[in-house]
Amino acid sequence: MNISIHCPVSLTPAPAGWWVQHTGPDGRKFQSRIVAWAVVTTGVNSEDKAMGTTVQPVFLENGRLWTVSEWYGAMGTDYTVEVVEP
Repeated sequence: MNISIHCPVSLTPAPAGWWVQHTGPDGRKFQSRIVAWAVVTTGVNSEDKAMGTTVQPVFLENGRLWTVSEWYGAMGTDYTVEVVEP
């Protein structure tokens, strides 16, 4: 099986009340609702060749769903994304 880096491989719904807070390069802040949590691939471990994973929020912004990896890939690393707990 071929799996791409930064690819969600598993999803689970998020309970209500979870948000991500974005801070732009100009300091502007806004929040997006977390709708799910995703297990996302991070790359192959050089020691044992196993695929690494991380858990990332899936949030709704600009009419589409994003993981943190996808957001940084599209918007650049000038933004910060932080999870806000209920």
